[in-house]
Amino acid sequence: MEQNKTDLAQEEGQFEVGAVARMVGLSPNTLRTWERRRFIKAAHRTASGRRRYTQSQVEQIALLRKLTEAGDSIGSIAEMPIEGLRKRVLEFQTRSTEHSANQTKLVRILAVGPKALLWTSILPESFQASSEARETPDIVICELGSDINSCRQDLAVIRHEHPNVPLAVIYDYAPRGAISELSKKGIFLINAPCSAELMAHYIHAAIAGSSHQSAANAQRSDKSPDRLFSEEQLALIARSNPSIKCECPHHISALVASLVSFEKYCQHCEIESPEDAELHTHLGNEIAKARGIVEKALLYLCTKDNIPYSTEPAS
Repeated sequence: MEQNKTDLAQEEGQFEVGAVARMVGLSPNTLRTWERRRFIKAAHRTASGRRRYTQSQVEQIALLRKLTEAGDSIGSIAEMPIEGLRKRVLEFQTRSTEHSANQTKLVRILAVGPKALLWTSILPESFQASSEARETPDIVICELGSDINSCRQDLAVIRHEHPNVPLAVIYDYAPRGAISELSKKGIFLINAPCSAELMAHYIHAAIAGSSHQSAANAQRSDKSPDRLFSEEQLALIARSNPSIKCECPHHISALVASLVSFEKYCQHCEIESPEDAELHTHLGNEIAKARGIVEKALLYLCTKDNIPYSTEPAS
């Protein structure tokens, strides 16, 4: 009789803990623990206290299982709507596909400009970045600084020498007009610094012919504190394998690099927009103070976790 009730409940879209556990590949105890900690909630309980889950809840639990196995913590994703869970699972699957492709194909990158070469140096071994094209590259990545004219010239040369090779422009802080101009031309834009994983994703997307338009980001005075890390040192820290089980070294080094870029951008604005020089001087000073604080935090982290970095002073 009880089995008949269970079958009827399942036909009506209601599933007991045991059935759900078998369907999604989790133990009943895990489901009960998740519910006790309010990560999931049964649609209702029977008069005898048995939990019942709907079909959509079964899908939700299955997605949660996939994401926790992929590395997400249950607490960070439990409240996501089911569409968000589906999207995140798809992201993991895309990254897995890209990772598999990376293992079998070497991606050759022609990096035009010192920063383009520096930023692509954080990529895994399946990418090979060089400032010289010894053979036809899979993609050309050109650097955009504060001078759009220099970038235009580089792009013209690249298109002449490598007419059928995918092209991307990488930048940190650049004039809004320059970003808008490149965006309208359909050029793939990469806003750096970013993680090695995200950089790899952007490069694969550019090679595949996707479009990515980064938002434009609109730099330092004589009073700013001395830099503790050069761009080469920051790149070295970003590539390190810390003993702590987190991404703090990468995130903090990326933050420092971003603040340094904004300081330099403010310096450029002081020259290009004399009428707003006082404003940009103030912004540069304040950002420099913040950069100094974050650099000290990064130095503390490197010291505590024995993360190697060059001891040469930053320029």
